[in-house]
Amino acid sequence: MARTLVGLMLALLAAGPAGALGTRRPVTISGTVRVVGSEPLTRLVLTPAGGERDWLLVGPLQDELRRRHQGERVTLEGEPCPSPSPEFSRCFKPSRIAE
Repeated sequence: MARTLVGLMLALLAAGPAGALGTRRPVTISGTVRVVGSEPLTRLVLTPAGGERDWLLVGPLQDELRRRHQGERVTLEGEPCPSPSPEFSRCFKPSRIAE
């Protein structure tokens, strides 16, 4: 678990400030896509292996992840974002589902 956390921290640092071209390198995270909470306040999360806290998933890929990948282990590329919910300290906006 410690190595995973260190790897995530390094990935976040690598994403750091925008480079010379004004772009950031995407961060990659893996875990199981789950829907948590009770209707009508359900949230889509990615649960990493190893007991780490869930990532709240936001953005345009939410519907596809919910419909096609719920309960599956996936790898996502994207960027961490401020959490819109006080229930989640970690938020991720995926830009693509890595194969």
